[in-house]
Amino acid sequence: MDDLMQKSLKTPDFLAVFTNSTSEGIDRISYLPDDILHNILSYLYIFDVVQLSILSKRWNYIWRTMPYLNFDINSFGCERIDRLWDMGMAEKFKDFINWVLINRCGDSLVCFKLCCGDIFGKRAIFRWVRVVTARNVQELVLDFCPAEPFELPYCVVTCESLRVLKLRLDGSVLKLSNHFGFHQLKFLHLEKVELSNEHLTSCLFSRLEKLVLDGCTFGTMTMLDIVSTSLVYVSLLNYVNNVEAYNNCIVKISCPNLKVLKYGAPLAKDMIIENLLSIEVVHILFFYSDDVIKEIGMRLHKVFKNVASTSALKLCKGSVVGLYSVFHGVRNFPVTFYKLKSLKLAVAIDESCMEIMMLLLKHSPNLEVLNLFSDENYGWDENWKFHDPSESVLCLESHLKLIQLAGFKNEDKEIELLRFFLKNAQVLEELIIVWDSCSGISEEAIEEVSNFPRASSHVVVSFLNFKPKSRSRYRDNSV
Repeated sequence: MDDLMQKSLKTPDFLAVFTNSTSEGIDRISYLPDDILHNILSYLYIFDVVQLSILSKRWNYIWRTMPYLNFDINSFGCERIDRLWDMGMAEKFKDFINWVLINRCGDSLVCFKLCCGDIFGKRAIFRWVRVVTARNVQELVLDFCPAEPFELPYCVVTCESLRVLKLRLDGSVLKLSNHFGFHQLKFLHLEKVELSNEHLTSCLFSRLEKLVLDGCTFGTMTMLDIVSTSLVYVSLLNYVNNVEAYNNCIVKISCPNLKVLKYGAPLAKDMIIENLLSIEVVHILFFYSDDVIKEIGMRLHKVFKNVASTSALKLCKGSVVGLYSVFHGVRNFPVTFYKLKSLKLAVAIDESCMEIMMLLLKHSPNLEVLNLFSDENYGWDENWKFHDPSESVLCLESHLKLIQLAGFKNEDKEIELLRFFLKNAQVLEELIIVWDSCSGISEEAIEEVSNFPRASSHVVVSFLNFKPKSRSRYRDNSV
């Protein structure tokens, strides 16, 4: 183990960060309190933290009392000693984990993370899990590929210190113990996990405050039952190629204290959304095909009736088109969002999306922020207009202060949309236009928009270059 560490010490820049001195020669970092240093080092893999022990007795003590242990096989091998990963490297990684757990001091752990693919069997993983639960671990993160259905060890279920549990099982089945513990568990994040027991799953969910299901499937389950008085955050995300997981399952969410609901998945067999008395944020993204567009609109209508009190709403283009298929030509939208302050829509600048946008604006009288993402545009009928002047749009007259249009391609209909907002938004303070990543910047377009008549005398118009955000699997910038 010492030889492996010595070979890895080829990064003087890394160590220099922690030995940097002032012009007076004072090492200020080493004299920071233990908890602050631990918190700073929590962003590193434990291998990097252990290297610091060569600096001084102080740093040797710091790593041995480190309450954050992050082991990742992907960052252990070739990045450290310029060697391709092999089974010999796997054994060294295993020895390193054992060595750290043996030599570490302290009775409690804030977080233990293990990412090891399929290189270790269940026995080794269970042994490490028993060690960290005995040391009162608060957050447990396991990312591996079990060869068979994985049942959570009894020590995890009964661990009274555990607050956060994150599992990524590469599609394997998660079996839950009939003996239910998890009395202190607040946050459960399951990724690429197959859930198999409807009753035990609903019992587990009922005790949480935050639930994230990412790329999960449901086996033979016919209902994903999320009923809880404690949940405040629910996020259901799924890949497009997992359509069957939701097509054969009813999604039920009944949580009176829920504040955030994010749904980015295929259309479920049915959706029962009820009793959301405290909801504040709603994000809806349906992975869809043309044959279910109208059904999406009908489902959204049902959802809207139970989230009318939300203050933030975010919809994908499929949701907007689905609403158009149901409410085309309807002047009175069935829901009024009196508390809505922020509306985000992925749209095409065409008749269908613009009609639904206007309906939502008319029925969001207190809206302050409108964020649009412009997708592919197909135009609209020449006789269609954004707005009938005889109809009042209260948010445009008295509340809408910020509008952002992202994905701007300098197309005629986008220019027309900007002209409409500047002409009708009477209290607008800022209009932000973000260029599409594939479009060249046009000074002529900037000058044209900047010279449009404005209903608000103090609005500032800004054009920004596209800046990519963190990579997301989900389309339309919606969830």
